Amino acid sequence: MSSHYSSRFAWALLLATSGLMADSFSTTEYISVTKSVPSYSTLQEQIPSQRCYDVQEKVSSGGTNNDVVGAVVGGALGGVLGHNVGGGTGKTVATVGGAVLGTLAGQNVGSKYNTPETTSYQTVRKCENITTLKTREVLNGYTNYAKLKGKEITVESDQPLKQIPVTVTYSY
Repeated sequence: MSSHYSSRFAWALLLATSGLMADSFSTTEYISVTKSVPSYSTLQEQIPSQRCYDVQEKVSSGGTNNDVVGAVVGGALGGVLGHNVGGGTGKTVATVGGAVLGTLAGQNVGSKYNTPETTSYQTVRKCENITTLKTREVLNGYTNYAKLKGKEITVESDQPLKQIPVTVTYSY
């Protein structure tokens, strides 16, 4: 029986020492990329601009109001003439009466020389500021696909890859 125990002991010792002596090493393998797909982002930009157009605007050229000028001038002349005609309190009455009559006469004469108001149109350029949204696609990079031991792996990069480096560890 002692040989039975000694052979078990030998196997246990062999297994224990082989576990202590187990070693591993790592290596880099290159796996071929099956496809590279570009990845994009959408950007929106605000672009300011100006939209201009022409419009017709009404322009009035004012007529002359010569009746007002005539009334003022006539009133002044009538007052001066009336002041020279009378004497005493009659002088004041003559001055006021001359001014009133001169105003009426001047207004009547001036209204004969009034010019009518005319209307014309001119082209005016008007502009308004507008903002337009511009959308564009920007390349972010590439998603590279490969198969390793039946499983698909992906790696992001800034350019399409032909191979993906993979570190593989072997234990023995």
